Amino acid sequence: MARRSQSRRRELKTCGLTSIIVCMNPHNYYIRQVLPGLGTCPLQRYPATSLLPRADSRPLGDCALLMLVGLTGCGKSTTLAQLDAGGMPSRREVADCIAIPYAQSLAGEALLPVLDRARRFEYTRRFAQAVPGGMAAAFSWLWLRNDAQKPLLTEGIRGDTELRFALGCFPRWRVVELALPPLQRLRRLSGRQDEFDQVDEAADLDFLPRELQTEARRLLGRGEINRRALAIVRAEAQNYGLHAFATGQDYPNYQRLDVARMTPEAVTQAVRDLLALPCRR
Repeated sequence: MARRSQSRRRELKTCGLTSIIVCMNPHNYYIRQVLPGLGTCPLQRYPATSLLPRADSRPLGDCALLMLVGLTGCGKSTTLAQLDAGGMPSRREVADCIAIPYAQSLAGEALLPVLDRARRFEYTRRFAQAVPGGMAAAFSWLWLRNDAQKPLLTEGIRGDTELRFALGCFPRWRVVELALPPLQRLRRLSGRQDEFDQVDEAADLDFLPRELQTEARRLLGRGEINRRALAIVRAEAQNYGLHAFATGQDYPNYQRLDVARMTPEAVTQAVRDLLALPCRR
């Protein structure tokens, strides 16, 4: 009986949330129902950025922005560090402030930090199911002070759906994607020591195309890739696939860098060169 009562309370709570969402758009739901329940937000590190409208600011969707994108292990963080781009929140930080607590709220869960990367991908998937554009929409909810330093650089979106939304809805955003094949990303991810790369579950190779599984099995046996990297890339692939954006040529504000044979320094210089060019029309 106690279990039945607890289940019924959860159903009523979920129905109440659904009714609230029907009555307001996703951004308003976030402002009214999610944001007040957050504790310390990592965006406080960025004084030019706000989660709420300000008289001296404008929506990030209206700002000229260079967004460096790519799947895990392609070199985004390294490139941004070499560009000394620290003035804008990262995808991780925006997920912590917006996407993950939003998805937790919809499920009637407590708003708590999530460290496991597979679980983080699950929450961002739920967020994208509820909010068109997923993380691209989440970034557009930010407000940026009018006197913020230019150029604005960040890494924030991935996968065809988020890219298509950003490129179509925010023409002032310029997207540069770093493209690297899956096995090379697995090698890099297996070798890096990033405290963010926490995952509790193991993974097999069945998420890879059949033509890559034999080589991946060989690399796993030789210790060149590990199960942790496989689990992270599998969880990411469920949301965003394994490959770079296939139809980027349809958007004038998209450019792609194939970085398989480039050094980190060469990638950084290529991004600098792109910044110096006008956006193709």
